[in-house]
Amino acid sequence: NVDDIGLYLIDYDLVKLLPRCYENFKTTFKLTNLLPGGLNCMMNSVNQGGRPFMGPNLYITPPDTFTHFHQDGFGTVDSGHLCLNGYNEVVMLRRLPERHKHHALHILNGNDRRSKLVEYDALYGMPHSDGEKPPWPDQYAIDKCKEMNYYPSVFILKPGQLVHINKGRLHAFRKMGLTPLCENDCHRVLRTETIREEKLTSEVICISIAWDWMYRGVTTVGISEELESTLTCASLAVENGRQSLAIPETSTIHLVRSLIAEYKAGETLNFSDNKSMSILSTSTASDNISTTN
Repeated sequence: NVDDIGLYLIDYDLVKLLPRCYENFKTTFKLTNLLPGGLNCMMNSVNQGGRPFMGPNLYITPPDTFTHFHQDGFGTVDSGHLCLNGYNEVVMLRRLPERHKHHALHILNGNDRRSKLVEYDALYGMPHSDGEKPPWPDQYAIDKCKEMNYYPSVFILKPGQLVHINKGRLHAFRKMGLTPLCENDCHRVLRTETIREEKLTSEVICISIAWDWMYRGVTTVGISEELESTLTCASLAVENGRQSLAIPETSTIHLVRSLIAEYKAGETLNFSDNKSMSILSTSTASDNISTTN
């Protein structure tokens, strides 16, 4: 039914199917550290053949279609979403423990206000699968999540903008159209303002590039938290009959081996430098003695 159903082009593999576009993306994108296997990625020490494919992928989607709440890789991976054309209406929560995720979804799906519950597994289901999905969240649900300190972020991602979605964070995307939204839709004000500011007069197809990766962290505390979150979500995914997309154990082993090798190489270099300095000092001292004599 073309009146009610919109078609997505999703997960289109840039590397295999659009190699020239991929090469152009690699050479022009300024934040390559945030790509799969980049310097800030936990998989940085795992060779490309030893890690799962996580993109980048191409997405071409019509206005007003949406992907409902989900967590990438069942909560085990981060994701990057770069908007090239069109506008993405986004709702994203902070990282939450499992029981709070269920409660937040109960609110966002409107199940706290309806007699017939909408059954939708946002944690371990597939976000693009067929079947009934809950409606887009209204402002009441957003306000309720704020009261619970779930810190919902409601924003519009515009062309040229990138959003990093940390692992385990529930989020939903809707492609912005020009159709006026109902009074209580959480994006009503933002959509109206964006249409006016951008001077939009016709519908715009949304084109995006997205990928998954494993943010490693920078500080000792940050690295520990990222690893703990990945391992916890990977364990929960297995308990729910799902395969973790991330490879935290393999990544950790290879990362530790790499860091140990770098440390030992540094020690050897320092020892070599110190030895050279010692020889140089002895030689200089001998020259001084000979000169004095």
